[in-house]
Order: sequence, then structure tokens, then C-alpha cells
Amino acid sequence: MPRGNDAAVPASSPTMTSFVIVETETVTPSPVPPGPATATPVITAEPTIPPQDVLETGGKKKPFAYAIRSRSQFLYYTTYDGVRDYLRDRYPDRPTDFYNLSTLEVYYRQYVSDPVQRSYLDAFVENLNDRSTLRPERARIAVSLIQHIPYAETTRTLYPYEVLYYDMGKCEDKSILMAYVLSEMGYGTALLLYYPEHHMALGLKCPKQYSIDGSGYCFIETTTPSIMTFDNGTYAGIGKLRSRPEIIRISDGDSFDQISEEYTDAQAFDAVLNSAEWDEKGMYLDDFNYGQLGYLREKYGLLELDPLSVS
Repeated sequence: MPRGNDAAVPASSPTMTSFVIVETETVTPSPVPPGPATATPVITAEPTIPPQDVLETGGKKKPFAYAIRSRSQFLYYTTYDGVRDYLRDRYPDRPTDFYNLSTLEVYYRQYVSDPVQRSYLDAFVENLNDRSTLRPERARIAVSLIQHIPYAETTRTLYPYEVLYYDMGKCEDKSILMAYVLSEMGYGTALLLYYPEHHMALGLKCPKQYSIDGSGYCFIETTTPSIMTFDNGTYAGIGKLRSRPEIIRISDGDSFDQISEEYTDAQAFDAVLNSAEWDEKGMYLDDFNYGQLGYLREKYGLLELDPLSVS
């Protein structure tokens, strides 16, 4: 997770699968504009809010993929150059003490509280809510859609709107977007910050027995399609997430009490990975676990994870 505010995209960035990150050649995404770098975690002075016709210049209608119960679909949302231009002039100042949780809460909540951003993200959240009459399914769709947004490294934090505008983001950016959307749906959210591993995930308020370290927040990987509560992935250059995450609370709200389904599937997915035999060429599975892998991959829209053979 980057420490600076200058938005540079490196020549290569890690691409994540559901259980491993591999280094690949990066196709450089739309350039992200630089932000100011100052020391104290204070709110940037309020700029003059442009009129609507200025904010809504350069509209682009974009498709966002998601998977729900073995069905892959798209949601369309229009982003505007004018809103992007407004946001890039008001990046919050990154705190000097990045180990102070109260300071971090103030810092990250600035990314979800901008009134102009909120007025345009309302349409995005409404579109998600229109996808199902069932509240838990709406949350599942939101999680899947944000996970399917391509992973890309930048060296400053993006606003939630910018993640949609650029159609990309790193762990920090996508976790803030997911926290915003699920908060708007009425759920309690937090950011899970893994200091030693420089990683961030989303914490969704849930029954304690399914939560990470008994915290009352369930782990959700945001960088790639993954099953909610599955936290046993392996990251290139890092390995597994061994540290206990710091919990940065973003919003109070309801518990996602229907997460037992995902918890059961995450346990099954972990068992599949543990059953695999590996060599320098890849993974080998028996018939049963091959079938399990195919079922879970289709249900959750997981990225390709094909064993080399079935025994």
C-alpha cells in the first residue's frame, strides 16, 4: 500500500488471482493526476463547487462486470471528467503518524464524505439496489462488482468515484469504495489494515463466529474476485496474511447476518487448495476437488484457476 500522494503508475504491477498474485506485464491505465503531499491529517480547504454543467462534462458510460449465483452480468454507470477534475483538487493530506488509528479514521473518512462525490455516487448505489429486491443479494452484487474492477498500483489514494472513473484501483482504493457502497446500503464497515504486509481489505460487520480474529468484522478481499470470509490467500512477495489487522472503522450499521453461506463455501475452497498437489508446472486435483473448484469458480466468478490435470 503506497505512502505518497503522487499518482504514478509503475511499468508493471501485480495481478491477483483468488489465491495468488503473479507479476505480469502491465497495460498502463488512464493516467491518474498527481495530488499534493503535505504532512498533517487535516481536511483540505473547501474549494468552490463548480456548477452542474461543468461537473457533468466529458460523460462516459462504462460497463462494470459482476457475478451472482453463477450468472455473470453488467451494470452501466456514467462517469464525468468534471467530477474527476473537482476531486483531484482536494485530496486529503496524508497523516504523518500512520500508526494512530484515530488519525487514520479521520483521514479515510474524508474520502467517503465529500458531498459532490456523494451526489454522483448515489446513482451508482441506486443502480446496485435495483438489481435485486433482496437486501443481502444487493450487497453480494456490490462486493462482486468492486472485486471485478481491475487491480492496478498507484502511489496515492483514489476517491471512490475515481476508482469507477479510471476503472482500476489498488487494495486501499477498492476497499474504500467497497466501504462507501456497503455503508450506503446500511451495513457496518471498516478497513482492515495489515501493516507488515502493506495490504488492506474490507471489514464487513457480521456475526462474530464468522469474523476475522473474533472482531465482529468479516474479511473481504477487494482486489480480485474472491469468496467473502476467505482470508487464506497467498500473495507474491508476501505469502499469507499472518499479522493481525488494525481495524479502521468507517461506518456503523447493520450486520450481514446471511454470510454463513459464503463462510461454508470459503472453507470448501480452502480445502480444495489444501488438497492440491503442486510442482513447478502448477496444480493437480482429484476428481472431487476438481468438481468443487469448478462449482465455486462459476458461482462467484472467480478468476481462471485451472489444474494441469485431474487424477
